[in-house]
Amino acid sequence: MTDSFRTMIVTAAEAPLARQIAESLSPVHGAGMWITGLSADGNEPATHCISTGYISTEFAALMPEQVWEYDSELDTWDLIDDIPGDPVALYNMCIEAGMSVTQAQIDDLFANCDVTTQEPFVAFDRLGLKIITGDINA
Repeated sequence: MTDSFRTMIVTAAEAPLARQIAESLSPVHGAGMWITGLSADGNEPATHCISTGYISTEFAALMPEQVWEYDSELDTWDLIDDIPGDPVALYNMCIEAGMSVTQAQIDDLFANCDVTTQEPFVAFDRLGLKIITGDINA
């Protein structure tokens, strides 16, 4: 199976659910995701968490994905494609894995995440976020 590169940014409030899903569905590869905090000024508290790298193509297909294009004349990012992912399939996988989660929680996670193929610094710069030094769970 091939892997797909993704930069996935979730709100700090939804990071525990994202971690739980990743660890439940992929105990080896899903551990340690969404532990790097982001905020507007780079100071705590974190408002968002980021996880970036290669994930299985199977999971990449389930996740929503936004495709952005930079307009240098206007100095803006334009959303050119918004792929919804498959929140129902992810919910079903979570239930099969024995998780206690609702479809509404998965839907909210999908609605509030930023998933792209952009390099991480490009993605959080686009969102006006800066990395917080250190593990937010330490």
